[in-house]
Amino acid sequence: MLAQLCQNIRDLTVQAAELVADNQIELCLSILIKRQALLEELAQHQQSSPDNNQENSSLFIELIQWIQQEDAINSEKVIGLRAQNKTKSVTQVKINKALHHYKKNI
Repeated sequence: MLAQLCQNIRDLTVQAAELVADNQIELCLSILIKRQALLEELAQHQQSSPDNNQENSSLFIELIQWIQQEDAINSEKVIGLRAQNKTKSVTQVKINKALHHYKKNI
């Protein structure tokens, strides 16, 4: 069960990264919400499991470290996309002001 839960979390993390690459941030957020629910389930399993052995602990730690690395990479991508969108918005505002000024002076 633990291995399947970890794999599901990895799959959702990869899906979220693909959505970030495709600039589909809204869908990415829904995937991250699902992943968060599975992470909470995994954490609860780890805390309450009486057979919490070294292998399970290692798997859990490895998963969390992998998620941190992937999220750091994708966080940088999201910040870059946000900066691009801000630049586009500023440019659009300037264009709209110029068009308004042009129409006013015709």
